[in-house]
Amino acid sequence: MKKFLTISVFAFCLISFVSCGSSGSGEGESSGGFPRCGNGRIEGSEKCDGDVTCGEAGHFYPEGKATCNSDCSGYDTSKCTPRDPSDMCGNGQLDSGETCEQGETKACTELPGGYTEGDAACRRDCRGWDPMNCSKGGKTKTCAQILDCVKTCADESCKENCKNSGTEQGVELFAALESCSAACGGVSDSDCLTQNCYDAYYACNPRLKCGNKVLDEGEVCESKETKPCQELNTDDVQYQPINDAVCNSECSGWDTYSCVDINALTCYQVYECVKGCSDSSCKEECFAKTWPAAKNIYDTMNECLLKNECVVDEECMNGVCKFQADACKTHLTCGNGVIDNYEICEKSDFVDCGEIKDENGEAMYEAETGSAYCNKNCTEFGVTMCHKFCSCSEIKTCIEQECGGYPKSNAENTDEKIKCMETCESWGSEIGFGEANGYRTLIESCCEQDQQGNTTACGWDSSTCIQQAPSQANATCGTGDNPKCPY
Repeated sequence: MKKFLTISVFAFCLISFVSCGSSGSGEGESSGGFPRCGNGRIEGSEKCDGDVTCGEAGHFYPEGKATCNSDCSGYDTSKCTPRDPSDMCGNGQLDSGETCEQGETKACTELPGGYTEGDAACRRDCRGWDPMNCSKGGKTKTCAQILDCVKTCADESCKENCKNSGTEQGVELFAALESCSAACGGVSDSDCLTQNCYDAYYACNPRLKCGNKVLDEGEVCESKETKPCQELNTDDVQYQPINDAVCNSECSGWDTYSCVDINALTCYQVYECVKGCSDSSCKEECFAKTWPAAKNIYDTMNECLLKNECVVDEECMNGVCKFQADACKTHLTCGNGVIDNYEICEKSDFVDCGEIKDENGEAMYEAETGSAYCNKNCTEFGVTMCHKFCSCSEIKTCIEQECGGYPKSNAENTDEKIKCMETCESWGSEIGFGEANGYRTLIESCCEQDQQGNTTACGWDSSTCIQQAPSQANATCGTGDNPKCPY
């Protein structure tokens, strides 16, 4: 009788570094028990579980969203704009040179300028307050402020008060907009105004022109528009073929915070540079030649190497620190459209699961039942969508041998038991997994009711389901004799 534990441990270690103790993983736990990636809670080795703003994901400007990786191993911040390492804005504390911190507000009445109402938000650079939401009494309202005021009015008297508080220029611009707005039934429909009163609307709201999805005169780009960094190469400055530049807040040019100089050392080049150093000043020189993200990835890998007390670094890097080492080796090159050193694929590449082979050239997964996608480090194909070879009846044999059989009551249906059953099911072929998993789900989702409709027992405590489920499930629980199934 072939035993599950010996074979499965070997196979899982061979197939994927996300098992067997890699600290960068969440996939094994996600498919085999608790914690589960995607349940909205960060548990176990998970680094995230759900999307956040860029500012919450690290040292980035607050705009945009950082998406949690499918295995909950960390955030994808490729669309976020990194801050300069010396820019401490957003770290939650007031540093030298800063007036405020992200998320803070201040009453407009406390700012110079004679404002009488509103709250000012901390600027994105933490060096002052943004008075955009501030207003002041007297004839000081701009056209945009008159427009915002009028939109809140329910009667003509209110609207006249809004206009009477405007500056001469503000009133003049608003009158032009109001005259044009007849086609829109008034000034409240912004979408209509932008289509029918384009010039008048943006003369009243110049700050909205950048971001209106139209490349107006004097604009180089549109708000939040991106461009590959290498398209901004000049004779004097050239960038690595990764990341995107972002249109600045005035639409007058491109912010290149995310762009990496062509001569910046990759993470692994930093590792090789530091390895040749004999003092701290030499190491600092290595770090100074690279991009902050490369240094962060290097630090993550180095922490793993130190934690595991690696005597021979290369052996440890290909063992318990494989995930961190792969990220370091492919930093800046993964995603450039070329299969570089240390890589076996490029982002977005995929193959049929049947093409994944072991060291003897034998297929490790069922062909034509799923696709394996290139992982985030371009070093392996992720096989979470692939199936193995065991039939439904063989999965049940695995559960009998390795898990002590199916639970006989809810009290026996422990987290450990569930994880064991799910691991056995993970050995299933596409059909075998579906049949075996369906049998277990049938019982776990069943509830008995008495004649009055009251629930009397559910799941493994439901004796009728326990009796009936085998006859229903066994009718479709197929057998098999694939030699690659250990049962």
